[in-house]
Amino acid sequence: MLITEVILGIILVFIENILLNPEYLGIFLEYLIPTILVVGFMLYRTPILKGLLLFIDYITPSDKHFFNTTKRKINIAIRRINAQEFVFFTKGDNVAGINEVLLYILANEDTRRINIVNVLKKGENIPIGLKNDIQALDRAYPNIAIELVEEPGVFGPEKIHELSDRWKIPVNFMFIGSPGHKFPYKLHELGEVRLIM
Repeated sequence: MLITEVILGIILVFIENILLNPEYLGIFLEYLIPTILVVGFMLYRTPILKGLLLFIDYITPSDKHFFNTTKRKINIAIRRINAQEFVFFTKGDNVAGINEVLLYILANEDTRRINIVNVLKKGENIPIGLKNDIQALDRAYPNIAIELVEEPGVFGPEKIHELSDRWKIPVNFMFIGSPGHKFPYKLHELGEVRLIM
């Protein structure tokens, strides 16, 4: 009930502002429309590019060099988008967290590749249960390429940036689970890492 009242209040204030200052509506739309177009393209770029390919196939002759080159470049762009990898850092004891990341990727991302990274200090071994969990998740999500990576070192901002540079994966394509009370870093110190609750 409260959400409905808030939304109704926002709509009424918006209408009131349009009635009091109609010239501001044009300025608002000048910013809103390009923003929606850019965000919409980023969210739906793969279907848009595939639709563009279908459109080009439909309206153009197949023997023209320009259109063949254009189609090849669009296909390369689609493959590049789908080849982007994600990283999830795990301590090895939270299969539910890994499952949440996989569900998020299926629902929101164009890529279907993820590295599950377990950072191990010297003398530590990867938990046996984690290997079994990854095998089970790999069978449960056949459309996602899941790779378990054992990474020596200490988990922290330095390790995140090292892996980002080494693997050419942006930090904002990396996930962590909810840190515990003993976690030595504040979330903002890790950069743009995404948090899966």
